[in-house]
Amino acid sequence: MPEDRELHSEIGASCANRWLHCPGSVRLLRGLPPRPDTEYTILGTAAHALAETCLKEGSDPADHIGEFIEVKGREVPVTEDMAEAVSVYVDKVASDRAEFGGELLVEQSFDLSWLRPGLFGRNDACLLPANWGGVIRVYDYKNGAQPVEEEENPQLMYYALGAVAGMDNLWPEAVECTIVQPNCPWESRAVRTWRIDGESLRRWAVEVLAPGADAAMAPDAPCVCGPWCATCDASGVCKARADEAVALFKASPLEKRVSLPPLDTLTPAQLGRLSSFFTSARFAAWVKALAAAELEALQSGVAIPGRKLVETETLGNRRWTDIEDVKRALGPILGAELFKSEIRSPAQVEKLLSSRKVAKAEQAGLISPLVTRDMTHKVVVQDAGVSGKATCAFAPVPLGK
Repeated sequence: MPEDRELHSEIGASCANRWLHCPGSVRLLRGLPPRPDTEYTILGTAAHALAETCLKEGSDPADHIGEFIEVKGREVPVTEDMAEAVSVYVDKVASDRAEFGGELLVEQSFDLSWLRPGLFGRNDACLLPANWGGVIRVYDYKNGAQPVEEEENPQLMYYALGAVAGMDNLWPEAVECTIVQPNCPWESRAVRTWRIDGESLRRWAVEVLAPGADAAMAPDAPCVCGPWCATCDASGVCKARADEAVALFKASPLEKRVSLPPLDTLTPAQLGRLSSFFTSARFAAWVKALAAAELEALQSGVAIPGRKLVETETLGNRRWTDIEDVKRALGPILGAELFKSEIRSPAQVEKLLSSRKVAKAEQAGLISPLVTRDMTHKVVVQDAGVSGKATCAFAPVPLGK
C-alpha cells in the first residue's frame, strides 16, 4: 500500500489556519526539528493510505483487515476499527461519484504558484464535474476525534483552489468541501459539507490567501498568539507565546510572591533549570492536582470565572451481543460466508449483505438488534464563552454574497 505523502509546503494547506493568523510562525519553524510522530499521527497516515488504496483500486476497506501498511518503518495493521472508519469516507466519495459523475482524482498534487510561489499541496480526493464550470467536490479525511469546523475553513478553501487548478483554472460554479471525520464523538457530524461559490473562492484567493502568503514570507513577520498555537511546533521558541504566558502568570494569585522573567533575558543555565522544573514530574503532578480540584469544584456547583464543564460522549465500535443470535438471524442468508476464522464483524457483514442486494433499511433491521456499543463518557473543563472559531489576520471576503 502507498505510504509516501508529498512534502508539505511551509505555507501549505494543512497549516494555513496557523500561518494566516500568525505569519511569523513560518520564520520560527525554519530549522526546527519536526514534531515526533505519535501513535495518532502514525494511525492517521495509515488510514489515509488505506483510503487511497481503496479509492484507486475500487476495493472495500473491510477486505484489507489483517493486512499491514508500512508507515515510516513501522508495520501498522488494518484493524476492523480502521476499516470501519475509512469506509465512511470511501462510501461518501463513491456515492457522490455515482450520483454526480465526473472524474475522480485521488491524492492529486497541485501547484498554486500562479497565485504565489510556495503554495502547493495534495488533495485527499476531488471530483471534477463532467461539465466544465459545474460544481467541484473536494474531500478531506480526518482520522482524529477533535471536531474540525468546515465553514470558511482555510485548509478546505486551499484544497478547493487546488482542485480548480486541475481544471486549468477555469472557475467553477461552486465548490463543495466535505470533511469526513468518522471518529468524531458526534456521529451526526461524521460527514459535513460546506459550499462556496466560485467567485467568492476566487476573491478569497486573491484578497486573503495571496497577501497572507506574502506576509508569512516577510523577514519581520509578526507572531500572533491564538488557538492555532496548540498545533505550532515553534511554541517553545516563540517570544509572543512566552510574553503571553508571563502576562497570564502575573495576573495569577502567585504574582506577588513569584515572578517569571522574560525568556530573552535568561542565560542558558537558567533556561535549563526553569525548563527542568516546569517539565518535572513533581510540577506535572501539581498541575494535575490543580485540574482535579477545579473539576471537583465545578462539579460541586462552585462557579469559576471563565471556566465551564462540557460533557462528551464517544460511541465505541459495534460488537455482536450474542453470537448464537447472530447465527440464527444471519446464517440462513449468508451461510458459510458469515465466518472467516471466526464470525465476521458487523461492518464486514454489512458489506456481505450489500453484495446480496439486501436493502440498507433491511440491513439495519437485521443487524441493530444484534449489536452493542460501548459509550465513553467524560466531563472536561473548558474556557467559558470561547467558541474556538478563529478569525483571520486578513479580513476575509464575505462568502456567498
